[in-house]
Amino acid sequence: MKKIGRISALNRRVVRQNLATSMSLLIGKERFSGVFSPEIEKYEVGDLVKIKYKRVGFLNKIESIRLIATNRENSDLYERLKNLFYMIMFFYFSLFLLMVIYYGVLKNFSIIGAILALCAVWLLNTVVRVVYYQFLIFRYFIFGYNFEI
Repeated sequence: MKKIGRISALNRRVVRQNLATSMSLLIGKERFSGVFSPEIEKYEVGDLVKIKYKRVGFLNKIESIRLIATNRENSDLYERLKNLFYMIMFFYFSLFLLMVIYYGVLKNFSIIGAILALCAVWLLNTVVRVVYYQFLIFRYFIFGYNFEI
């Protein structure tokens, strides 16, 4: 299972010196725990993370954890407005790419139009992936809640 949310509580302890670190964290109202390498120290309370976990009895064991946004970035009003601006620009850019694909393939077919359409499809795919990750951050910072995938 996967979950995306803010770390609201974080407890760390060294299991073996320079070999393993035990970490338990609270996201929403659920507690997750796992044993990781010592470089896991980069996480702080308030960071936005994506967790893959599996339920073992009454415990949620972390399989992988990925940092989406730190507590310091995207926290003030200017950053929220900047995220909103980028989302709107990505939306209009993807509409433009769809128009290039439509007119390049369906209206007047030519080799140059087909090459432009293929480039536009690749660029649209890249833009959609970037927008997806931006939307994860944007959704949390504007609406301010944890959500599950």
